[in-house]
Amino acid sequence: MAEQRFVLTRDGYERLKQELQELQAREQEERERLQDVVSDSDPSVEHAAYQDARTMREDIAQNILYIQQVLNRAEVLGEDPDPYRVDPGDRVIVWDIAAREERRFDLLGSAEVVVNDGKGVSIESPVGQALLGRRVGDVVEVDVPDGKARYAIRQIERIAE
Repeated sequence: MAEQRFVLTRDGYERLKQELQELQAREQEERERLQDVVSDSDPSVEHAAYQDARTMREDIAQNILYIQQVLNRAEVLGEDPDPYRVDPGDRVIVWDIAAREERRFDLLGSAEVVVNDGKGVSIESPVGQALLGRRVGDVVEVDVPDGKARYAIRQIERIAE
């Protein structure tokens, strides 16, 4: 089975590296807090502060492992391979035909969407899949929670880094 790759923009990769450093610092702080709680408590009594500190440290450690996995398996996007075709790392401006309004989709890998607090559209999502490989002037139809959406692609540009 092939190893999963994580598609990231250069900016997303750098943000993940920064988040990893911050989490590692927090993990050290939690480790020290945990040691303080252990030394201050009666070992025969289950201590709520100990459980809280341990749970927090475990959560941080899981996040660190995930980010390390993403960074180790990252495919960092470079220059746009075809500026006239929608590719990962592109910003796509569309006209929502039913809503009669313009929308903007930043096509990112799912790991980067998470890091961006949900800003952007995963290339694995239905909208992302429908847009990939399309060109200006194409109309795509996508199944969305409210039914079907139709978007006319107006503009394709690389996400500024």
